[in-house]
Amino acid sequence: MSVPKILLLGLGELGSSLFSHLASLPSIHLTIGTHDPSKHASLLSSHPTVSHIAIDLTSPSTSLAKTFAAYDVLISATGFSSTPDSVMKLAHEVLEAGKIRQAQGKGKLWFFPWQWGVDYDVTGDGEGLMPLFGQQKAARDFLREKAEQSGVCWTIVSTGIFMSFLFEDFWGIVDRSREDNGKIVVRCLKDWKHRVTVTDVDDIGRVVARVLSGHVEAENRILYVAGDTVSYEELADIVGRASRKEIDKEEWSIPHLDTELKADPENRLKKYRLVFAREGVWWDKEKTVNHQLGMSMADVETYARKLFGNKDSSQ
Repeated sequence: MSVPKILLLGLGELGSSLFSHLASLPSIHLTIGTHDPSKHASLLSSHPTVSHIAIDLTSPSTSLAKTFAAYDVLISATGFSSTPDSVMKLAHEVLEAGKIRQAQGKGKLWFFPWQWGVDYDVTGDGEGLMPLFGQQKAARDFLREKAEQSGVCWTIVSTGIFMSFLFEDFWGIVDRSREDNGKIVVRCLKDWKHRVTVTDVDDIGRVVARVLSGHVEAENRILYVAGDTVSYEELADIVGRASRKEIDKEEWSIPHLDTELKADPENRLKKYRLVFAREGVWWDKEKTVNHQLGMSMADVETYARKLFGNKDSSQ
């Protein structure tokens, strides 16, 4: 049996995590596809068995489909810098690659699209706010309808938002600007009972390695992953314990978020906040593939303790 060939597109935050875990898998050959391989020469020099090719995803689809057809598994970690149109462009190219493989008598091409986020079947395009999310939903429907006949199987891994994103200053949910004065502001989207699912990128890499190793049924399925699912009320309590600071709580209700967006209608961040105040952004940990596999994952409390330099937040 030939060694499976895996093509990983992208070496950003997620791609780097996937790389570190996939590179250690036995009996596979991993190739990294990025726009400029020279930027990653030092990383790849320490992994002599990993190949690296230059791939420009804006190239003509015919050329890209031929490139993709040489691989058994294609994993997209290209990030949200992608344009809405590029989501469907890549999906079409992958299906064309599957057809090429069929004509060559090869097995199915296994595709992991860039869907490492929320449940786009539920969010849709965010009531018109997020065309990129709408294209993610369109890509799901396209794969469901066309992949099988094109010699492609697919796996979508829904992870919620990256754990680090929850604490980013620009996101505005955990505001540390007054930390020197002994206070941290924690804000909720919608209300304090509303929930959000988050997963650390390193854990995403660990889960995908298990999926590729055949530890879970994954063909033509959506797999839900969660490092943690918390309400904003729980988040405020966690930040208080981890930081040992006074917590000021501010509610960003849907009417408030809507008013903020109307005052600045092109602000992409404000669009994101409004979408995340709705449904499709969380799921129960008990329903996840990592729970099924009995995997230990970084939760919000663990991440917050490290972030605030507090190894014991139980006091």
